Amino acid sequence: MPRLIFYISLISTLVMLGSCRPKSKENTGKYVGDLEVKYAKKFNISEAGLTVSEPWPGATQSITYPIKNDPHRIVVTSTTHLPYLEMLGLEDRLVGFPSTQYISSEKIRKLVEDGKITDLGPDGNMNLELLIALQPDVVFAFDMGRESSTLDKIEEAGIPVVYNADYLEASALGRAEWVKFFGVYFQKEQKADSIFNHIADRYDSLKALASSVSKKPTLFSGVMYGDIWFLPGGKNWAAEFYQDAGGEYLWAGDSSTGWLEISFESVFDKAQLADFWIGTSTFNTMQELVGQDARYGEFDAYKNDQVFSYNKRISPSGGYDFFESGYARPDIVLADLISVLHPELMPGYETYYFQKLP
Repeated sequence: MPRLIFYISLISTLVMLGSCRPKSKENTGKYVGDLEVKYAKKFNISEAGLTVSEPWPGATQSITYPIKNDPHRIVVTSTTHLPYLEMLGLEDRLVGFPSTQYISSEKIRKLVEDGKITDLGPDGNMNLELLIALQPDVVFAFDMGRESSTLDKIEEAGIPVVYNADYLEASALGRAEWVKFFGVYFQKEQKADSIFNHIADRYDSLKALASSVSKKPTLFSGVMYGDIWFLPGGKNWAAEFYQDAGGEYLWAGDSSTGWLEISFESVFDKAQLADFWIGTSTFNTMQELVGQDARYGEFDAYKNDQVFSYNKRISPSGGYDFFESGYARPDIVLADLISVLHPELMPGYETYYFQKLP
């Protein structure tokens, strides 16, 4: 199953993020336990520490991590962790990462090229000896089902492992709010709070803008993998984006928070006349689509040249920035989608992640 998926002005956003300077906790008047978690459901903050309520899918027990004293050598295991570090100005503390070729961030790629970040090999088979030799203060990891013997061995070597469950959040803002998790862990809670509030406020403003439309275009998503079409369930965070952008997602009535697995015929029956097709995995051109399956060309969205995907920003080695920074910046994703579905609402806007397939 694919692990997926996601401005009024990118420049103004970067200026805002760059202007946030970390302040010491003594000067802010804000204590850790006072930092409110508004949207995320998988972690909470208290004076006792950071509690992850579902460290991996189906976990029956939560884990509480005491707040550390600003660790300086860290390893993370997912590209989705990298934007949080960069937002908080912590990217220079990263000493190791699995499969560095998939990193999209130019700043972090430069650190890799300069030899400051060590490639640890594939995530599912990291070089344990190399990781231990780096002597990290902490490893931020994700686990799809408490099955990683590598993580167990890291802990046995005396290196703390912190489970990050942002990918289990059902809402876009819930996932982005994990910047607060990193902010508290690294004693930068005020900066994290300020960054997230900015993102949430912009998201809400954009959502309100899109709610004013009188007509919502119909849309569908996804592609075939083998004989099965994967697309977001009606309560999936991707479906939330489509609705908030003023679209009518054809599977919005479904109650699933995950991904649906259905036949081509079922998708075609419902989506043949849809206005838009958004999200085509790694197919980057219309020709690639019909080259994989000629039946794709029978959808009206294909015939009318209304197929869009998140492939505008791809690193030299093929990493999709959407799958790296998009989760941390739902406001930018939403602005892109509004621009696609309702360009009249975003005059002069240039998309960041999404573009029409050539």
